[in-house]
Amino acid sequence: MQNKTVLITGANDGIGKATAERLARKGAHLVLACRDETNAQRTADWLVKTTGNEKIDTLPLDLADLRSVRSASELFLADYPRLDVLINNAGVYCESLERTRDGYELQFGVNHLGHFLLTLNLLPAMQCASLCSRVINVASAMHANGGIDFGNLRGERGAKAYDGSAAYAQSKLANVLFTKELNRRHGTELTTNCLHPGVVGTSLANKKGKLLTKTIWSLYKPFARSPRRGADTSVYLASSPEVQEVSGRYFNPSQCLIKPSPTACNAQLARRLWEYSEEAVGEFLL
Repeated sequence: MQNKTVLITGANDGIGKATAERLARKGAHLVLACRDETNAQRTADWLVKTTGNEKIDTLPLDLADLRSVRSASELFLADYPRLDVLINNAGVYCESLERTRDGYELQFGVNHLGHFLLTLNLLPAMQCASLCSRVINVASAMHANGGIDFGNLRGERGAKAYDGSAAYAQSKLANVLFTKELNRRHGTELTTNCLHPGVVGTSLANKKGKLLTKTIWSLYKPFARSPRRGADTSVYLASSPEVQEVSGRYFNPSQCLIKPSPTACNAQLARRLWEYSEEAVGEFLL
């Protein structure tokens, strides 16, 4: 990974932080794109001290605000000549209905829509890479429980009808569908893959879960995969020559190719989601 520029969203905690550490040890030039600038800088300082790699930068990015995504894209393109690896890692889980600044259901907005805009805006930098750039989307096996409810992506059905788990599954299905469609549209310019990291002991369910969920997760978390192990497939897809020409695929926590759900393989649905997403972010595209 020497001389490779890697942008990781949500790199100040959990799987993202573990991924950043391991890629820093491989010599990558990291850009930590995070909402909390203070925590991002703290993580950058820790990575420099821990790995000895001083090529660690930060980038302010709030995926729940499309203006912030556009601003982060502009800052990156102004400062970096190319992007070799984009790891769309950040994610949110919530059990009560919340919305992004732009009015979208929070999990769909952060887990999919913000990353969709970021990826499209950074395409020029990825097209400048000397070798084929890589886009890696951190999805989940939960995608298999999801569907895309185009009539409820802004939470139109209201708080009483809101199902946080279903919304999370929907956002993770969107990650896989986006992977498939990005490969169809730009597969000659870059590779795009997605993955299930396993059930990882992060703080994801503790931040916006209800009391019962937080309690159950806190009890289970010590028995889950560590964030370091959860980063295995992200690191593999970012750095291994074995997948240099592999694209549009879904990987499990053991770095094995597996087939996603039948819904995730629906090409018509993938195109429809792309068109919806493109219209949703249209005014923020560069």
